[in-house]
Amino acid sequence: MKQSPREKAQQERLLASRFSAAGFMGTDPRSPDEIIADDQAVLQRHGLSAAAVARRLRAIDDLARAALGAPVHVAGGIVANHYEAMGRIPSPFPGDGMFPKGETRITWQNGRCLRVTRLGIALIDKHGFFQGKGSPYRIEPELAAALPEPPG
Repeated sequence: MKQSPREKAQQERLLASRFSAAGFMGTDPRSPDEIIADDQAVLQRHGLSAAAVARRLRAIDDLARAALGAPVHVAGGIVANHYEAMGRIPSPFPGDGMFPKGETRITWQNGRCLRVTRLGIALIDKHGFFQGKGSPYRIEPELAAALPEPPG
């Protein structure tokens, strides 16, 4: 199916740029709409919404940020660490604003890891966009859905 001019412009904003060297699509050949639909199907199998996953990620990110670099035990062997970075990054979606750089790494005992940013959380919350496969900041919906509600 042919993309509309709006869809084409949006997909171009998700590619590598001066704001995001890696871009948001990674090596994923799917369109943003296909990525969103496929990830939504994963969440539906878990009985979750993108907003619910974003709330969990935001709560864990907030706990890790408050710990000022110290590890935070989330639950059941899951640990989160925040790594501060200077600057801000704009959302690739018009009107979403700017977000602080830095990342929180959520790590399971088996070595699986999610790299979570404030922008990444906003993309999930506002657009249901977990980013394309191969993107360094893709938040795998299957992993994110497995996160427990954080303490506190």
